Amino acid sequence: MKNIFKLLSIFIVAGILFVSCEKIPYFQDNSRPADANVADYYLQFINAAKTAETGVTVSGELVEVQSSIAVVIMGMPQSQDITVNITLDPASTLAADMYTLSATSITIPAGQTSGSVDFSTVAANMPVGQTLTFILNMDAGAHNNPNPNATKLTYNVKRIEFCPWTAAEMVGTYTGTDFSGYGQLTMEGASFEVFLVDDTHIAVSGLCQSLYVGAWGETVTGGDRVVFEVLPNGLMTTVNQHLCETDNVWDYYMGPDASRTLKWDGCNQIITIPYIFHWDAGYADAYQCLAVMTKN
Repeated sequence: MKNIFKLLSIFIVAGILFVSCEKIPYFQDNSRPADANVADYYLQFINAAKTAETGVTVSGELVEVQSSIAVVIMGMPQSQDITVNITLDPASTLAADMYTLSATSITIPAGQTSGSVDFSTVAANMPVGQTLTFILNMDAGAHNNPNPNATKLTYNVKRIEFCPWTAAEMVGTYTGTDFSGYGQLTMEGASFEVFLVDDTHIAVSGLCQSLYVGAWGETVTGGDRVVFEVLPNGLMTTVNQHLCETDNVWDYYMGPDASRTLKWDGCNQIITIPYIFHWDAGYADAYQCLAVMTKN
C-alpha cells in the first residue's frame, strides 16, 4: 500500500511540473505574432502617463513643463525608417496656445528602436492652479500595440499657483491670525499694516500683539515695524531685529525661524510670517510665533 501512495505522489508531482512547464510556451505564443497575418512588430508610447507642475525661478520667472514624447518598437529594429502619426485627442483640455509640440509625427530611424518629439507648456497662457490634460493618440495602423492604453498618451499639467506681487503692491492693511508660542495664544482678527521701504523691502507692524497687547495688556509706545526682503519667487527673508517698545520695561525683538518659511502668495494676497519672538537680543526666552495676514 505504501508503494501505491508513493507512486501516486510521483504522478501528482509530475503533473504539477507538466502544467507549470506548459505556461512558458503559452505566454510566448501569445506575446508574439502567431502567423504571417499578424504584424512582426508593434509600436507604443514610452511613459504614456505623467503628472507635472510648472515652476518658478528665484528671479520669479516661470519654468515650463518639458518632456520628450517617445515611441518605441516592441520587436526587432527595422531596416527602414518608421513614421507614426500622433494626433490631439478631442478630450484634451490644454488649449493650443498653452503648449508647443515639435512635430505631429514621430520617426524611428532605420536600425533604431525609438523616436521622439519635444513637448513644452506655455505657462503664461495657462490658468493658475488648474490641472489640464494633454492627450495624444498614436496611429500606426496594423502596428499599433493591441493594448489601447499603449497608444494613448495622457499628461496632467498644472501651472503653479504663483502670481507676481511686488513690494509696492503689498502696501496696505491686513487682517489675519497672530499666534504666540508663549502660552499657545492665538489672536483671531489681528490687524497688521505693511509699509514700503524700497523696491524690494517692506516693513510690517502689528506682529505678536496677541501676546504683549492681548495677553499682557501692554501698550505699544515705539517701534513696531519689522523689515523684510521680498524675493521675486514668493519667499521673504529677515534678520534678528528690534520689534517694538511697550509701557513695560522690556524691549522686544524678533528674528527668522530657521525651521519654517517666510513666504507671500500673490494670487490670494496672503503674507505668512513665522518668526521667533524674544525680549533679549541673545534669544533668551524665545518663542515660536506665526502671523498669517490677508490684505484688506
